[in-house]
Amino acid sequence: MTLVKNRVARKVVDQFLAAPENVILDKAERTKATERKACEAAKAARILAGKSKVPPSIEDLLADLIRVAEDAATNPWHEFRSISRRRYELFGHFPVAFVDAQFGTFTHALEVAGLRDQIGTTLWRRKRAESSRTEHASRYFARYVAPYVMRREQQRPLVRPYLLLSISDTHAHHLCPFVWMAFLQAILDLRPDGVLLNGDILDDAGISRHVQPAQWTQTLQSEIDFQRTMLAQVRAHHDGDIYLTGGNHDLTDRLPRYLTQVAPALAGLRSLRVDELLGLGDLDVKLMLGGSPLSPALQEDAKPGTLLFGFYRVVHGTALGQSPAHAELRMAGRSGQSGHVHRAALAFGTSERDEALSWMSTPMGARHEVGRAYVKGTAAWQRGFGVAWLYPDHTVHQYPAVVQVGGRTERVTVEGFTYERPDDLDDPEPSGPWLDSIRWPTGGSTSTPASKPAARRASSKRKTRRRDEPARRQFPQVELL
Repeated sequence: MTLVKNRVARKVVDQFLAAPENVILDKAERTKATERKACEAAKAARILAGKSKVPPSIEDLLADLIRVAEDAATNPWHEFRSISRRRYELFGHFPVAFVDAQFGTFTHALEVAGLRDQIGTTLWRRKRAESSRTEHASRYFARYVAPYVMRREQQRPLVRPYLLLSISDTHAHHLCPFVWMAFLQAILDLRPDGVLLNGDILDDAGISRHVQPAQWTQTLQSEIDFQRTMLAQVRAHHDGDIYLTGGNHDLTDRLPRYLTQVAPALAGLRSLRVDELLGLGDLDVKLMLGGSPLSPALQEDAKPGTLLFGFYRVVHGTALGQSPAHAELRMAGRSGQSGHVHRAALAFGTSERDEALSWMSTPMGARHEVGRAYVKGTAAWQRGFGVAWLYPDHTVHQYPAVVQVGGRTERVTVEGFTYERPDDLDDPEPSGPWLDSIRWPTGGSTSTPASKPAARRASSKRKTRRRDEPARRQFPQVELL
């Protein structure tokens, strides 16, 4: 009884899914459907009646399959020995049920007959095709990317304290203008030795398999132009090292593979060379691409990221979860920094040799709108950038500079300088190339810092500001390109 009820219920569901309800409930439509199915059954019966009823041998079945595949009278694609299950049902000497009984599946029968590649051959061809794609992308890397990748032997010895300012996860047009202006102003005020753009600077929404809001998706050329403008603005304010790492959204894998393997996207680009697209040579940008499957040879022994000065690991990010900074520190076993998770964190650890290893997870440089396609509600993300002091004795002092929001005021404090968001700075819609056309604020500045760090100071001692006397700075001094 239960079996009968299940069959009836399954039939009702099949009918509901087969056509709209107004069709299923219409008597005339149901009659037409019944007649159509009866005609199909009669046709199948007539075809089956003309087939041999004597069970064939395996060799007879294989010979019949080959005959149908090569029959010029009935098969327009006989030159390619192409055959489908339906074609054999119509023109084969034996019922297709005999094929299923002997071989299990029609595909396997074709493999045995030599009309289709064996599973092993298919797997080999697939693996070889993937290797060929990687080799093609690697040739592209070797020609246009490898000359700009920073190698170990190119790093100069660290003989004095090295200040590194870093920003990550700006996601192109989703960049927060306040974070970017504070970052550029900090470059002017602190005069760092190095500036790091640590991955996901592009968003690459147009070539992503993830869902993106249509009104925010930019063309690949527009995103590349946006990143080049960012690099140019950094170079206009900074004459030291500029480092660029690849993230899961940009250089490391997605962009080179797409440029080398997907033809439709190439038509709209003014150039197919990453170095020209991003201005790596013109702006003297050093790439950090260690650990990527497409990395040039000898890059950090296939470990993630790059080992800066032989002791500080820089990686876009490999760990997720609630405590990615702790996970990154455990995996690296040394001090370093990462982005990727859009959350600020600072984790400490101790080894037999080092008393205070640290790992910094930098906040994102993007606005919270970047998460609307992935996160419903409020994302546990922070905005800001990172500050790291690297010392010749391989010790590290670092911390994330996080944007604080109090009422209608946004501010970020770094190395004794406090930057507040001007009232007339709005967030442009991430639907156009706003970075080089926005009208930056021009009014309102506060007191000048009492002690401004000297450029390229050789000593590790810097004058520090009293904790109760922070220097406040807005942004009329910043001259953007």
